[in-house]
Amino acid sequence: MTNVQIDRSAKAQHGNAHRGADWAGAGLWWVVFTAWQLVRITICAVLVLGEPVMRAVLVPVAFLGFLVTMIFGFLIGDPRFPRWGMLGFSAGALVLYWLYLWLMSLLMALPSHDYER
Repeated sequence: MTNVQIDRSAKAQHGNAHRGADWAGAGLWWVVFTAWQLVRITICAVLVLGEPVMRAVLVPVAFLGFLVTMIFGFLIGDPRFPRWGMLGFSAGALVLYWLYLWLMSLLMALPSHDYER
């Protein structure tokens, strides 16, 4: 019987000692989480402000590059025109814009539109 009481008192003292460490860990977690949210929101704000510029530059470049490639590379058939390089350049501009949008969506925490909760 006395062994059980000793074990209970040791566990109680041991549990109280870790309770302060748990609060310290929770406080550190809160500081790290808050710092990450501030960094994430700042980066996201810069990306959102830059998105119209990226769209206004990359999408027309991709479209015009594709259009020029179709006209000069395939319809007219100029043998000196780098048709595959231009197609790659156009596709690369579009992929670069999609990567920009992907990075924006990765950092944004948008609410889910699941109405069946």
